Amino acid sequence: MCGRFACGLAPDVVRRLSTYMNSQTQETILPPYIDLMSSIQPFRTSWNLPPTSTCLCLISAKHLDETEDSATRVLCSMRWSLVPHYHKGSLNEYKPILNNCRVETIEEKPTFNVPLKNGRRCVILAEGFYEWKQNVPKTPYFIYETEPLINEKHYPNIDTDKILEKIDKDNQGKLPLLAMAGIFDINRNCETDPLYSCTVCTVDASETMLNVHVRMPAILTTQQEIDQWLDFGRYDTEKVLPLLVSHNDIQMYRVTPSVGSTKTNDMNNIRPFIADQNNKTISPNRNTLDSFIIKGKSFEEPTSKNDNIKKTKKTPTKRGQSSIEDYMFKDTKSAGKRFKK
Repeated sequence: MCGRFACGLAPDVVRRLSTYMNSQTQETILPPYIDLMSSIQPFRTSWNLPPTSTCLCLISAKHLDETEDSATRVLCSMRWSLVPHYHKGSLNEYKPILNNCRVETIEEKPTFNVPLKNGRRCVILAEGFYEWKQNVPKTPYFIYETEPLINEKHYPNIDTDKILEKIDKDNQGKLPLLAMAGIFDINRNCETDPLYSCTVCTVDASETMLNVHVRMPAILTTQQEIDQWLDFGRYDTEKVLPLLVSHNDIQMYRVTPSVGSTKTNDMNNIRPFIADQNNKTISPNRNTLDSFIIKGKSFEEPTSKNDNIKKTKKTPTKRGQSSIEDYMFKDTKSAGKRFKK
């Protein structure tokens, strides 16, 4: 399962780390950021993000503008914990917490099956997620795929160009952020603006994950897998559900028990936890990290391109428009159009 995760990076940093090559045009594209939750609950960076908080997701641009190709991506904010389209009361009146959906039954339950059939698939981005070791009290672990970005200089204000250059140089095919497969729905009844909300797809734990828990998020590990999961125009449900499998290529280390309280929101949440003989927490340096990592495979950096991408600036927002131009502007050579909300 996934009940807590970390994303201490600002949307613009996440956006730049989400640079991708469009599968149809072969162009390197920096996706626009659209704050779909701006009037409800704007995204806030967090190293302890619980259900019902606002998270960052990738979706196909075609969900926001029918004239867009389904292979084009946008980064947007959503409520983490799905509120189905059929709920007609206020948001506060909806009590179920649907932060996870089991892949084994995703096609059986209308709450999940309807958005799945409508192609409402998303990728929830994080630095990593937390899980508590079963049958051991107050023993949380931080689980991730690529080396934690907290090790980067000036974190969380990291040099994304440098990271992407290193990824491109290493040419290992990995992603800079944890990409969790999810589905989303749109409720147009319980808020003034449409409410976009999502849930994380979960699968049985891999052999590595079983060290801590019996369930885990369905992790997408390559740009190709993200392309297929998001591109509902070319890949129907039957073609993409096989992507949702457990992965051994994850790493983890124990973190501070204080992460159990959602009030504890500090970057030290994702640092390895060391207890001395007096049970005091010691902040380890980078050289001591390996002593606390449970490895499936040694980590590798992802492959991506960030060539000739121009810097963009956020534009004023307005609601109620029908095309993606009403949300944001794209930062690509071929699509230098203005997008306003």
